[in-house]
Amino acid sequence: MIHAYTGEGKGKTTCAIGLLVRAFGSGKKVIVIFFDKGSETYRHNELIALDRLGIEYHVTGLERMGTDGKFRFGVIEGDKKEALRGIAIAENAIKVEKFDMVVLDEALSAVTYGMLDKAMLEKLIDDTPETTELVLTGRCNDKSIFEKCDLVTSMTKEKHYFDKGVAARPGIEY
Repeated sequence: MIHAYTGEGKGKTTCAIGLLVRAFGSGKKVIVIFFDKGSETYRHNELIALDRLGIEYHVTGLERMGTDGKFRFGVIEGDKKEALRGIAIAENAIKVEKFDMVVLDEALSAVTYGMLDKAMLEKLIDDTPETTELVLTGRCNDKSIFEKCDLVTSMTKEKHYFDKGVAARPGIEY
């Protein structure tokens, strides 16, 4: 089946990683490819957990936090190159290594923000055999992508403590 976890609310990655851990616990061969989450200095806490569990993952993307502490918005050529690297890893995981579950975290956002060509993601979806669960996360409103999915869940923000000025907390937001 093809899963999509999307929307403006919190929980897309958390949901996909939870599903991955469940599949891993049942003996399935699993992998996750993180799109646009590259960093030389920062390790997301989910990576630490995946290391402890022995779950394979790959992180793609360029550093977005500058040495001055400012976040880089927008897309540059290096971002597109990294997204292509992520798709190549996913293709290998699906076609060659034949993982039972492949999670593409933020792949939908990579399409939405112009890092990845939509046709490439759609081809990957089309080429995914029925024996593989493909899980996509990220912000996206593209109905043609969702039509290719068997499950689409939209995380809707009703209320968020960020709006009160609460900072991101380790182990909860990252």
